[in-house]
Amino acid sequence: MREVSKAEFKRVYVERGGADSGWTLDYWDQCIEPHATPTMRFVLEEPPTSQHTRMMIVAGANEHRMFFLTEDAEESFFEFPSGA
Repeated sequence: MREVSKAEFKRVYVERGGADSGWTLDYWDQCIEPHATPTMRFVLEEPPTSQHTRMMIVAGANEHRMFFLTEDAEESFFEFPSGA
């Protein structure tokens, strides 16, 4: 992962997002932009393969992280391990 500017983060967001994924400019304007303080860090992990098409954003106290999962990984992302 590497730290990028807010402009670079938004560029990738717009390129990789879209209405089909739910990552729209309306979402950016309502949920990301209002929390983007001058000290906010933006961290990006580029998709490692062409199968990593599912964009994920995690917001922390002073950081937004963007990374990409495969469809299969996204399906199981929130599943608990067996026996839990």
